[in-house]
Amino acid sequence: MKYELVKRQLESLGSSTDDKTGLFAGLTHIVNKGHPEWEGRDLVIRFLDKFKLFDEVEQSLLLSLVRTVGLFPYITEHVDQVSAADRLAYEVHRVQGVEKGMVFHRLQAHVFHLLMQGRNVVLSASTSVGKSLVIDAVLAQGKFRKVVVIVPTIALIDETRRRLVRRFRESCNVITHPSQEAQASVTNVYLLTQERVLQRDDLDDVDFFVIDEFYKLDLASDSEEKNRSVDLSLAFHRLANLGAQFYLLGPHIHNIQGLDKYEYNFIPSNFSTVAVDVTHYNLRTRGDERKEKLLELCQQITTPTLIYCQSPASANRVAQFLIDEGDFPALEATREISAWIAENYHPAWNVAKAISLGIGIHHGGVPRAIQQYFVKLFNERSIRYIICTSTMIEGVNTSAENVIIYDRRINKNTFDFFTFKNISGRAGRMNQYFIGKVFMLEEPPEEKSLTVDYPIGLQDSASPMGLLMKLEPEYLTDQSKQRLEAAYATPQLSTSTLIENRHIPIDRQVEVADRILREKILGRELLTWKGNPEQKQLEYLCTLIYDHLPHKLQEYGIHSGLQLAWHINALRAQKNFQAYLQQAIDEDISDRTPSESIGQRLKLIRNVISYRLPRDIMALSKIQADVFRRVNVEPGDFGFFAEQLENLFHDPLLTALDEYGVPVQISSKFKSAILPADGLTQLLANLRAWAPKIASSPLSSFEKQIVKWAVEEI
Repeated sequence: MKYELVKRQLESLGSSTDDKTGLFAGLTHIVNKGHPEWEGRDLVIRFLDKFKLFDEVEQSLLLSLVRTVGLFPYITEHVDQVSAADRLAYEVHRVQGVEKGMVFHRLQAHVFHLLMQGRNVVLSASTSVGKSLVIDAVLAQGKFRKVVVIVPTIALIDETRRRLVRRFRESCNVITHPSQEAQASVTNVYLLTQERVLQRDDLDDVDFFVIDEFYKLDLASDSEEKNRSVDLSLAFHRLANLGAQFYLLGPHIHNIQGLDKYEYNFIPSNFSTVAVDVTHYNLRTRGDERKEKLLELCQQITTPTLIYCQSPASANRVAQFLIDEGDFPALEATREISAWIAENYHPAWNVAKAISLGIGIHHGGVPRAIQQYFVKLFNERSIRYIICTSTMIEGVNTSAENVIIYDRRINKNTFDFFTFKNISGRAGRMNQYFIGKVFMLEEPPEEKSLTVDYPIGLQDSASPMGLLMKLEPEYLTDQSKQRLEAAYATPQLSTSTLIENRHIPIDRQVEVADRILREKILGRELLTWKGNPEQKQLEYLCTLIYDHLPHKLQEYGIHSGLQLAWHINALRAQKNFQAYLQQAIDEDISDRTPSESIGQRLKLIRNVISYRLPRDIMALSKIQADVFRRVNVEPGDFGFFAEQLENLFHDPLLTALDEYGVPVQISSKFKSAILPADGLTQLLANLRAWAPKIASSPLSSFEKQIVKWAVEEI
């Protein structure tokens, strides 16, 4: 029998009394044939979904086929029913030292044994495979004492930290913040983004490192200015050149190029622990067809569902449509979080209204701690929907049975087949939903293979200068050396300044230096400050940033340096955050809704003011220092102000606590009980010590719940 025929007959199987002899004969034939292997494994998963329809003999046969296709975790619930041979194979796949009762499937066991043999491994497999369990199993063996795990987002830092702390609270010291240090008595696990790896100076003795979502090494994966891909490549280069063993993991990669210097096992696998059904609707991008189909699906689907949108703006429109037309009842379970968001941000922000109806929103404009709480509610099935963008698709684990792909774009660019597979891979969950369901509203992308290029090993005339500047001479090609020599010939700035500011194009740095020299008298008055700038100094600083550094401030309604300075001052005042958001509504002359105006401003805070802008200010600090020292003028130092801006003028440790799921609005209410603290480790200890007193604190019941949740995971 053919795969499709068995699949169709299985789908129509209605009761335990139906004759299933032919079905099992077809399944056994396809599994034993083994070519292609995925067909047999996929059918076994689909049969498991109907396990209760089979009699005892049929169940025994199915469990034996589960062993044949290597899906040992699915045996756990039925381990007493299997044969002695199947039981022996199952026991061989047990995971030691992580959690009681855990077993590897075949691919996990293969990767784990390679790593324990000291091999470097590059694994490409679907999201459902459970690649992170291998990391935990390696840590449990105690072979490595200093480990770095590089993840692409802060959300993944939080998720991974919670998992590691839960499993290795006593044996591992998990480090996520610059103020935290290694402890000699335990395994130290540095859980960092690539930027944080490059900022640390205590990683020279790392013996094992992991890169999650390794496809982001490829410059083509970075849609902005290639800076994150460059930083990830440099982080890999730094750790791999120490001789540290590596494990790179990601989805749906067919080849990797540029790693010829290293010995590694590349494992491209289509192994999956769930089956996925994709329904294509091929609806038009314009018009109301997609909205109508989305509403129809939401009314039919009763299990956890992700709704993918191309951007925060699209997510906002979809959320508003479901709020207005979905007829969703208000949920008691989310009433308090809805009221808290309305009070602490703005009542017009539809994130508050949506969550009251059981719809979470997850994108770059939603504050980090709120994102985390929405995912928690979703995984606990307190809410049924999350409307999300790529910020959630890239690695955050959820218990979703369904994925509705509303847009087939990321921002304004049509996504490729790799991204389609990555999004689809979020449907289904091992031991929860055997069959994930994907609903593709628009026409799907053309199927193509993906090759990841490691840019350090594939240098050419287009290699980013910011990458080449940080490489040792022995790793540079002759062409790259010539390009650097020409770049460093600029007389306005020293080589060290250009390298320190490698995220900014050299020509832009030279522009700033030339302007400072032209306006030397003005610059001496307005750029040689230290600490906090006065108003004219801030305005001049922001004007230099706006006029000369690459940015997209116009997208946020900022069209001058003076406007940028206004936003900084509004946040620095810290008097009425709601008034700041209300101003976004009052002065928005576009056709955006109030909620969209609020979302845009929150995105400005997160992506620009607390992330990009501090780096730009430090770049200008280095440039002005270089220029003024050459003319014997005492330069300024903008370091303190840049740090203040990065933390939105809050205590840096309270900002760090936000990554643990406690928003600054909450931690500020009890900061006197946990501050001062000498670094994040002490702050967390202070928080644990204060937690028993939370019942008598002035926090609301929701705020107490948030703090208790954070403390449980510390």
